[in-house]
Amino acid sequence: MNTGYSFSFRLIFFTLIVFFTLVEPSYSEYWPREQWRTSPPERQGMSSEVLSNMLESLQGKDHRLDSIIVIRNGYVVLESYMYTAEPHFKHQVYSCTKSVSSALIGIAIDKGYIKSVDQGILEFFPKKIPTVQDNDKLNITLKHLLTMAAGFQCEDTKAHEFKGLKEMWQTDDWVQYMIDLPLIETPGSRFQYCNGASSLLTAIIQKTSGETAFEFASKHLFSPLGITDTHWKSRNGLTIGYSDLTMRPLDMAKIGYLFLKDGKWQDQQIISPEWIKESTRKQINNYETYGYGYQWWILSPERFAALGAHGQRIFVLRDQNMVVVFTGRLEQVRSQVPEHLLYNYILPSVKPDAPLPVNQKMVERLHRLTISLRTKENLK
Repeated sequence: MNTGYSFSFRLIFFTLIVFFTLVEPSYSEYWPREQWRTSPPERQGMSSEVLSNMLESLQGKDHRLDSIIVIRNGYVVLESYMYTAEPHFKHQVYSCTKSVSSALIGIAIDKGYIKSVDQGILEFFPKKIPTVQDNDKLNITLKHLLTMAAGFQCEDTKAHEFKGLKEMWQTDDWVQYMIDLPLIETPGSRFQYCNGASSLLTAIIQKTSGETAFEFASKHLFSPLGITDTHWKSRNGLTIGYSDLTMRPLDMAKIGYLFLKDGKWQDQQIISPEWIKESTRKQINNYETYGYGYQWWILSPERFAALGAHGQRIFVLRDQNMVVVFTGRLEQVRSQVPEHLLYNYILPSVKPDAPLPVNQKMVERLHRLTISLRTKENLK
């Protein structure tokens, strides 16, 4: 055996390993800072032709999708803004806010402000007594709020023409309003979507930490992730826990990426892995998806999502190492346009895990379509 040749081969092999380690950090060690890494889709095992077909399908249609972000293996493979929206544009994320409120509960538990999800909600507000006494209200726990199973007669969704929300907004004390609601279910027995329950989450954050949920989030969640340009509305000094958070689409992706990375960001554990696991697994059956976690919709054992009205989405697909974000102003509150694009284009664009040869022609087509969709002239 030629030992000189063997030594040279090993030296070249070692040099290449060092080079790619230094030049291209591994997925497991990567967190976006001010900028995300970008990549042609093929290098992340995706088809630029299928993704460009998706954008072409949107040409001339007034869907009012404002952005589509696709991230795989830590790389942005598609960043498309439509109808003059731009990367710096903050978007109302509607009920995606709920998933952020849930994350703050996890952080508060990690930091010792809250003991556990098994605490009764009335324990947090000892000076507030329900107007109508009901022993079952003593059994409502933080977990019941997180899983939308408190049993309140909320009637604050689209199905009820937001009757309950309108009533709550007319009061000065949202906590008192919620604990005064009659119970129509035994706590923990059945999923029932309730916006007011999510605002109790931010009230609990404020009561236990001494800060509004927005202040708490800015310090313990947004700042560590490099999210600086955001706003979260409040009402009577209480951060609105069910909606009214505005964020940039790429910052929404950071929230999804944090959960994909089991709560870790660079060298800091922002949220415990245990909370990530519990909040993104099926805790209770619901009427729409595979299940519901802690303010996250569970799509399958490996997939979960934050869903907001009019087209706001943060999809986290563990089995694909992927985060997908949509923002929009879709006419229908519960429009399924994002789901259609995810399941008919984005997921079918995924090929075997190994990188594919770059299809330069289709990459250029994808780039052209990304640019053309930013102008309203494409609306017909």
